[in-house]
Amino acid sequence: MPIIDIVVPVRGALHALRKCIDSVHASRNIVDYELVVVDDGNTEPELVRYLAYLRDERRATVVTQPSRQGYTASVNRAVALHRERDVVVLHSDAEVANDWLDRLRAHASAADVGLIGCFTNTAGVATYPLPRRANPLPSGETVASLDARFARANRAHAVALPAVSGPCLYFRRACLEAIGVLDAAPIGSDYGVEVDFCLRAASAGFRHLLAGDVFVGHAGHGSCASWDEGELLAARAQQALMKLYPMYRAQVQEVDAGDPARPFARRVDLARLAQSPRYPIVFISHPWGGGIRRYMHDLVALTEDRCDVLFLEPAVGDTVKLSWPKAGEGFALYFTLPHEFETLVATLHAIGVARLHFHHIHLQPQAILDLPDRLGVPYDYTLHDYHPICPQYHLVTEDGRYCGEPDIAGCTACLAGRPALWGLDIVTWRARFARLLRGAERVIAPSNDVVVRMHRYLPDREIVVWPHPESPIEPVPRIVRVAILGNLSPEKGLHVVAACARDAVARSLPLTFRVLGSTTEPIPQAPDAPLTIYGQYAEGDLSRLIAAERPDVLLFAAQVPETYAYTMSVALASGLPIVASALGALPERLAGVPRSTTVPWDAPAMRWNDALLGAGGVEARPAATASARASAAVQA
Repeated sequence: MPIIDIVVPVRGALHALRKCIDSVHASRNIVDYELVVVDDGNTEPELVRYLAYLRDERRATVVTQPSRQGYTASVNRAVALHRERDVVVLHSDAEVANDWLDRLRAHASAADVGLIGCFTNTAGVATYPLPRRANPLPSGETVASLDARFARANRAHAVALPAVSGPCLYFRRACLEAIGVLDAAPIGSDYGVEVDFCLRAASAGFRHLLAGDVFVGHAGHGSCASWDEGELLAARAQQALMKLYPMYRAQVQEVDAGDPARPFARRVDLARLAQSPRYPIVFISHPWGGGIRRYMHDLVALTEDRCDVLFLEPAVGDTVKLSWPKAGEGFALYFTLPHEFETLVATLHAIGVARLHFHHIHLQPQAILDLPDRLGVPYDYTLHDYHPICPQYHLVTEDGRYCGEPDIAGCTACLAGRPALWGLDIVTWRARFARLLRGAERVIAPSNDVVVRMHRYLPDREIVVWPHPESPIEPVPRIVRVAILGNLSPEKGLHVVAACARDAVARSLPLTFRVLGSTTEPIPQAPDAPLTIYGQYAEGDLSRLIAAERPDVLLFAAQVPETYAYTMSVALASGLPIVASALGALPERLAGVPRSTTVPWDAPAMRWNDALLGAGGVEARPAATASARASAAVQA
């Protein structure tokens, strides 16, 4: 079997490089390789010593470039060393494991294959667990364990893509000989040169593969000054490529829409769930938020160290979505019921689902009620409303009032105008749910009132009362309520007030702003900013509004010299603390007034907010970070 060159261009990042080199030597491959490290003009003493060690101990062939020439030049120089060999280009912040090279080599057997990419966690054509994201490794996983999962789940499987990129790329020598070297000139940077190569190679008849059975870890942009710099360069390269290759935009859109990497990732998700030491449970509910979703998430949080909880919820029509709501996970599968009911059951069996928990059936296909019997596992049923006895869910009339729970005739009349889900009559509806509730291991209600009402229809079913588990409510610090009187325009301080609200968010200040009037321009309001607007009011009502709002301090942030200000008269009569611009008549009117403060009219938002906190009796705090200070200054 011919030797393969593993090329590692090096630009700084010594710690990541050590990890990369060690992982290559620790991997177990049948195919022979030569490790070629390209020193791209590095001058850091410790890194230079390490490269010398690799050369002297014959752990790698070290090619030295006397000055920094970049990634493309480094790769091209290494590719020219042995013109008969295939080449794997490995980023210096990558980590490989197991028999990764053997698996990549196996995909290179066809004569028309040009490049082969693989899965990674960050910055590649196929990232895992979430696509097109910078992912940390999932909890409990290592690069070696994930690579082994990809190898088992997707053995020898690959998919063709228009282009591949990432921290590990296999170049077949035949493609290099036909196409030539990497070329950064048309793009303007080293970013995107592999994609440019792929698109040139495709025009010569080569196809490129994503190996579904190889995973390589990646720190991500380890050779760049920052993640932001790498993201910016990658975006610029993408724009340049789309100009150079007009068909590339449509190819990218087609790949995004079809997501050809998804089946590989889902097989690994299923394997991780099936082999997890935690107890697998499925929550069945509607797709909306609200109290039910909060309750479900609270249960997930309470049991996360013992259980893997999946959600089964309606998607569109008779299609349901099975997903893993754990942060950082991308698992989701769709099943159309009843056509794919057996596939859903088989999937849940493969995962090892040991229990179901019904929370709601709104928008679910009727087949969902048969899932416990078909799956053959115990299940719980939490009553978040009265849907087992009322197809309207809340015992509610058409005008939104309690119906009084009429007899069968009354319920039938109700359903005549508002048909039940699945078109069932009231007798069939209640019978279906009575059977489901009687089969549950536990029926749970959050209050005794629910039990009393349900027992009118299902007296033989025990229902336990478990109040909803809630996270401890953190004590809220005293909030300083700031009121701004009158219609607010830029001259009256509109932009200052908006900047103060932004600074309050940036520094997590205990401030809220209330405009007692209207604004001449739209400004961010709750929930995006701690600011609300009352709107227009009758002139004589301002004193009453102030009393009703009970603010802690009144703000006058005028940006022009006021000549008098009638609203200041109302403010003075209120006896409340006042913070105002040191401009025009305002400081003159506040002279000698206790609990009043003036601020330079052009002060930054931070200074205004510190004055407001002081007037409200709360100690001002410094900005949390330098970036927050800079942000506040810019916003002001």
